[in-house]
Amino acid sequence: MNIYLFDFDNTIVELPYLETINYLDQKESLDPNLKFKLIKKTRQDYLDALDYDPDGLFLILSNRISEVKGSLCDLLSTLGYNFEDYYLIDSDDRNKGNRVRKILDKYKKCKSIKFWEDKDKHIESVTETMKDYPDIKLEITKTI
Repeated sequence: MNIYLFDFDNTIVELPYLETINYLDQKESLDPNLKFKLIKKTRQDYLDALDYDPDGLFLILSNRISEVKGSLCDLLSTLGYNFEDYYLIDSDDRNKGNRVRKILDKYKKCKSIKFWEDKDKHIESVTETMKDYPDIKLEITKTI
């Protein structure tokens, strides 16, 4: 099984506002009327992966909080994206590497992860976590 992990903010879309944790934690920050701009390269990568591996597992790995999941799902659907699950923040732990560990504990047959992310700190935390899984291939695409 191959897992495709996508960050949301500044990976799938360019934010039409300044990125602040307080605002990102509000459902209003995901209103489709805010005119999010799709990042074309990520969109094409998503479509290519779907075409190449329709049985792959497509997941969101975002530092949005779980309370905005419904709004995030709705916005992504409006933008033409469909994900099987969402790994969002449900505690004070904003470390994406820790959530990757939860994903791999759940999907033990994973052979590879492709990860789209814009922030170096999240790339580093996932890369560090993956050192504990040497048999799983990691490929990272840095956006913006």
